[in-house]
Amino acid sequence: MRVLAAVAVIVGHSFTLTGVAPAPRVLGIPIHSLGLYTFFAISGYLIAQSWHRNPNLATYLASRCLRIFPALIAVVLVTVICVGPAVSVLGAGQYYQGAAVYEYLQNVVLLAQYDLPGVFETGHRSSAVNGVLWTLGLEFACYLVVAVLGLVLGARKSWGYAAFGLIAVGFAFVPGDQPWTAWMAPAGTTWVFFAVGAVLSVVPGGPTLKSLAIVVPVWVALVAMVPASALFVAWLALPYTVLALGLASTPGVRSAARFGDLSYGTYLWGFLVQQLVIEWFEPIPWLLNTSIVMIASAAIAFASWHLVEKRALALKSRLPAAGEQQRNSLALVQGNQ
Repeated sequence: MRVLAAVAVIVGHSFTLTGVAPAPRVLGIPIHSLGLYTFFAISGYLIAQSWHRNPNLATYLASRCLRIFPALIAVVLVTVICVGPAVSVLGAGQYYQGAAVYEYLQNVVLLAQYDLPGVFETGHRSSAVNGVLWTLGLEFACYLVVAVLGLVLGARKSWGYAAFGLIAVGFAFVPGDQPWTAWMAPAGTTWVFFAVGAVLSVVPGGPTLKSLAIVVPVWVALVAMVPASALFVAWLALPYTVLALGLASTPGVRSAARFGDLSYGTYLWGFLVQQLVIEWFEPIPWLLNTSIVMIASAAIAFASWHLVEKRALALKSRLPAAGEQQRNSLALVQGNQ
């Protein structure tokens, strides 16, 4: 499910960055946004489950950092040191003298920066080097919320997840007409999906495939009758649907994990690869463009998993208070957190 979400993000950005047409919508939501929301819904479920299994703050935060930061640091450093000088219209000396180079490094501490000196400034609809990095700060903020709610509320943390979701809904309606409020609506909109996923993690029985026979038709009907309700309906229907499908045991799909978890790497590199394809190959047909981006992103994601992410995640077994039960759980869901 997460690989499909990463693919949806790439497909949506292939439209927005090339300008060939508006990004297609699925039930009223742009496909790349749907992919992002799917990531957050799954993350809400898995991260809440992780805290439930072992509510040890130090172990929990170390695990989250091992999942987020190694691959992020890799993509940021490769971008600054290799990609930037290779495609910048400036010479290497001018490039490295630019303040934006060092500002871009703030991405490794989740302070999103998008531009590098002389990079993608001509022939591109956007000069953003990697436009997905803003979401990682939102993700890590959710990790902190889960920890705080677990420590403060204990067994009643499910009410905290619901409260977080309601607060996020409030953020989603904040006008973005001021610099200090511009981030609130995108953040709130995204956080709701995480909160609903977290709530579903404590629902007895969880989402089931059988119930989708009701949930999906109602979802489709509501959006068809009231198109303006698309996002509001998706806040509930998308996490339920995604988790019901993801928790099912599907022959064939179960064995796909033997290649590793390519979802995070695909997500991290897809936007940058798309910009490079535009830089080096445009104009080419949209289908060829997207095919190149997907193949290249998957190859880089495979390398990222085996060279960086898998090795970092292996360190989880050495964390204090992990316990035998947690180590067994990590072996099952290592790539899904």
